[in-house]
Parts: sequence; structure tokens; C-alpha cells
Amino acid sequence: MQTRVLLVLYLIALFTGCTSTQPAQVPGPDPTQTSIPTVTPEPATPEATSTAIEIPELSDKVAAFYYPWYANLETDGKWTHWPQNNHRPPEDIGSDYYPVLGAYSSNDPAVVAQHMEWLKQAGVGVIITSWWGQGTREDRPVPLLLEMAERYGIKVAFHIEPYNKRTAASLVSDIQYLYAQYGSSPAFFRSTATSRYSPDSQPKGMFFLWSIEAKGEARYSYWQEALDQIHALPEGGLVIANTLDAGWVEGSHFDGLYNYATLHLDYNSFGWARSLPAGTLYVPSVIPGFSAKRIEYPPDTYVPRLDGNTYNEQWTAALGTGVQPEMVTITSFNEWHEGSVIEPAQVGATDGNGNTYADFGALPPEGYLDLTRDWMGKYLRMSWPKTNTYPARIKITTTSDWTTLDVLSGGAWIQPARVSASNLATAAGMEYGDRFLLSQSLADAEAGMQVEMVWDVLLTDLAPDQDLLLQIDRGNIGKTQVTIYTYAGATPIEVGTFESDQVTTDRNSHQIMVPLDELTDSKP
Repeated sequence: MQTRVLLVLYLIALFTGCTSTQPAQVPGPDPTQTSIPTVTPEPATPEATSTAIEIPELSDKVAAFYYPWYANLETDGKWTHWPQNNHRPPEDIGSDYYPVLGAYSSNDPAVVAQHMEWLKQAGVGVIITSWWGQGTREDRPVPLLLEMAERYGIKVAFHIEPYNKRTAASLVSDIQYLYAQYGSSPAFFRSTATSRYSPDSQPKGMFFLWSIEAKGEARYSYWQEALDQIHALPEGGLVIANTLDAGWVEGSHFDGLYNYATLHLDYNSFGWARSLPAGTLYVPSVIPGFSAKRIEYPPDTYVPRLDGNTYNEQWTAALGTGVQPEMVTITSFNEWHEGSVIEPAQVGATDGNGNTYADFGALPPEGYLDLTRDWMGKYLRMSWPKTNTYPARIKITTTSDWTTLDVLSGGAWIQPARVSASNLATAAGMEYGDRFLLSQSLADAEAGMQVEMVWDVLLTDLAPDQDLLLQIDRGNIGKTQVTIYTYAGATPIEVGTFESDQVTTDRNSHQIMVPLDELTDSKP
């Protein structure tokens, strides 16, 4: 069965905190650390702005991942997907929840029409349909999806999955095929968004690419030639990659990144948004919960819904990074196997074997549709700082084997751009989304070698009457020096230089305070 089992690989990487820049000797975040860098969003309330901003019935700024892979005996003459993990539909299905529509077929027009009605009720203007290649089972329902979506004013985008023998070259062919086969439909989603690699605002397709690292492709550059070809197509194209590692943006020329599922909001959360270079589309994905016990996913993938609180916390975190999303995606409308659905689920359904399916707790079957519409309104009313940002430069020099620099409180940095880095550095980038990391080999550190990197950033969400608190962490060898600069013009002005050379703990943490007035007074 074609299921999202590859998600487990992604989750393992997420749980272990692995990134392309983290060397083996660098410890991850201290789980006992209480000062976690956060940015608290201040969404405008509906009451405060209802007269100024009219919320549309549907918004293409909110999309839901959609799965067209279900089949049943009545419509298709066979069961597909519902029997996953040896279940026996129609009562016994491979899901912890049971649909209000029963074990339906994705090829049933009445089912698809009801889906579109529910999506419209939620205000979701775009579905991102799972697509496994030209002529496949998931390709065949696309004409029906487009027809029904057009009736309800909804658009259809494509989630290009890691089908057998998918390559960078086949991605180009796939996007050309999707334009040729379906591009004439009014429901084919096109966006006027721009990126650093698609700077023009002509309407163009937006395509989501799942599992970009699944087959051992070369780091960062594997997709570059293909993406350059896609950007050069007559209609162009925006390709959004499933990774939290911003190195893929410059390496392969992706237009944006999405996370699909962040199961547990913790240190990492949505901080990866702050690592995105300027001109990169931030497309966060939010989940209402995650429950795949009946198909035997690992226990640590379970995320309880908590009567809607999990969904609320996910939206709050996704909107609270200080970076404006291009679109918020919902995982998912109907991925029943993984229990991430907002599609209505039955209350009190049983599987015929004495087991009762889960439901949405205190929320009614359509509760997540209503929550989604509420969050769409909050999202569209929000404003992000556009003028209250301050350019700064960060220079990190170390003779240690590794060193990191975090913001603990008082603000955040976004849109990092590397100015320079030592050739001897084994890592000179960011990890966990918004933490700077500089490292060299242990042998070089023991020999007293020094490495350096310089980054330009934008400081944003600076808290009034609160200085910027940073934390240096480093290994037990040598010392680390951090210099902060701001700009009054083209030339950076030094605000302060800070050193850390004491051996105090396993991470040798050293906090530094950067005065707020020195960061803001030099703005032109």
C-alpha cells in the first residue's frame, strides 16, 4: 500500500535533531534548558479589526493536504487503503477514527462534492492532493477533483510524492505533464507569489515536493538543475520542499519550505522559519493531532488532540515565528491512517471486533472545520513587522571544536545571509532553525586553530524596554568571541564584543546582554 510510512524516517530525523551542519561531537539542545527562544505572536483580534479587514469566504492562504487514494467495493470493485495493516472494511479500517461518510471511495462524485462542501465551510481555498506520478491511481481522480473544486470555488495543487524511480529529471517531466493535463482547468491552483528564484509575479503553479532526501541524493545541489528548468518554463513554477534545513534553498533553488507535521512542539518547533533566506516562502503545516495506533506506528508518534487545544497550539506556534507565512497548510483533510484529519469523524463507531474508534472529544464531528475557519480569520487579520526590523551583523570566532549562539529573549533574528566562513570550518551555518553553529575538527581545535564566520541578519520583534539576551555555548577547548554590529549606513558599526572561555558545564553556557538602544539607535 502506498502510505506515508516515509513520515517515520522524517520523524526520526526530527526527534534526533539531526541537521546537515551538525557534526557528531556537537551536543544537541540541553533538555533541562528553561530559557527557550520564542517569539510570542500578537494577532489582531477579530473585534479590533473587523471593520478594517473583510475576511473572505475562502482563502488561498489556507490549504489542506488531501488524499485521493481510497477505494471501496461499491464504486471501484475493490478495497484500497482502508484495509491497511490487515484490517477488513467496511467496519474494520486502518484508522484510529472512522469517517462520517464511512469507508468511501475517492472516485465517488458525491463523496468529493461533500468534501468540497466541508472545505468551503472551513474556509480552505486550496487542497494539495497526493500525487504519485503520471497515470497512477492517485492521478486518475484528478479530473473529478478539479471538476468538483471548480463548483465550490476551491483550487487544486499537487503534492508530488516519492514514487518509485522519481528523479530530478522526472520532476521536470511531471510538472510539464500536470500543466499540460490539468492546467486549463479554472481550479488548477496558480499563485502570484514571488521568491528569490521566481521573482516575477505572473500566476504560476505551486507544487509541493515530499521527501527530498529519501534516496540519498547529493547534499543540497541535487535538485538545482531541475528547479532552474522549472523556473524557466513558460508558466514558471513554485516548488516548496519538505525539509526544515534552509541549506536546500540556496543549494537547490527551492522557492520555499514546508514541514508537513511537527508532532511535538518543543525547542525546535517552527523556529526553522527564522533560518530562511530573504525571498524564501515560509509555508508552515499544522496538525490537529496524530494517531496511528491501528496501523502500528511507533508510540512516540501519538499526539492527542486535547479537545482542539493541540490544533490551537500548532496554529499559534506557526504564526508566532516573526516570519509571515505565504500560506498555512493543514495536515490533513483526510489522511485517515495517521489520524491527522479535520474531515468529520463519527462518534461511537465500532469496528465489529469490540473496539470503539476514537472521536474528537469535546468537539463535534465538524468541530475542526469551525476551528479552521476561526484560525483563518485570525491569520488574515494578523500583521507582521515590516518596518520595525533592524539590520545587524554577527561575527563568531572560536578556537573551540564547536560553538553555538542562540537568542534567549528580547527578540529574534530572521533572513540570515552568510557573508563569509573559514575554509577549515566543518560547519558554519544554522541548526534547529535559528541557532548559529560554528565548528572545526577536534584535531584542529586541539592544535589551537581558529575558525570564523560572519552573518548578516534582520533583528525583529525586539521587546520594548528589554535588552536582547543571547547565549553562547561551546566545547571545553579554547574560547569563543562574538561581535555584534548594526548599520547606520553601508558600514557596520560595532555594538560590542563578548568572549567566553570558562569551563563551567558540559555546554559551557555564557549569556550576554546586548543593549536595546544600541541596536535600534543606529537604524538609518
